[in-house]
Amino acid sequence: MKYNKVRFFLFINSYSGKKILAYLKQKPEGNKLTYEIKRLSDILDFKEKQIIDYVLSDIKPDSPYKRLPYLLKIYLETEKELSKLSEEKLDEYSTALEDYQRQLLYPAIERAVGNLIEYTGDDNKFDKLLNEKLKSAIHIYYKVAYRYKLPTIRIVPFILRLISQLLI
Repeated sequence: MKYNKVRFFLFINSYSGKKILAYLKQKPEGNKLTYEIKRLSDILDFKEKQIIDYVLSDIKPDSPYKRLPYLLKIYLETEKELSKLSEEKLDEYSTALEDYQRQLLYPAIERAVGNLIEYTGDDNKFDKLLNEKLKSAIHIYYKVAYRYKLPTIRIVPFILRLISQLLI
């Protein structure tokens, strides 16, 4: 039970989840929206009621933790930085986000690690700590995404195509 709560919490707070759910929120209500929510719940193995509550009523679940574990902190911080970077890239270059997917993840992880490092007072120490933690942070990001079966930035366009296609 807790696994599913954590998984949905991570999904709605991830960049990919925000993009997918924003796509659903902009859709007109009715049969097509119901169909797309059902498809999304089938594809990502979420309860349909969770997605309906979030999309239609904006009911956001609380964190299942009083204190977030470090692995999940790295994941969520990276997702937050992905959102910031994607907005910056789109504003700066005025082009489609899909062109920058590969150029967003590594800088987002680098920023996330930098944000989580305590102030050292010395740039050389900071750079050394950053380089030490960066490789493990990349591993942690993918480990969390894999463990909780969360979509990454690369597959968001694919998921959106899947949920928007009407089966004949």
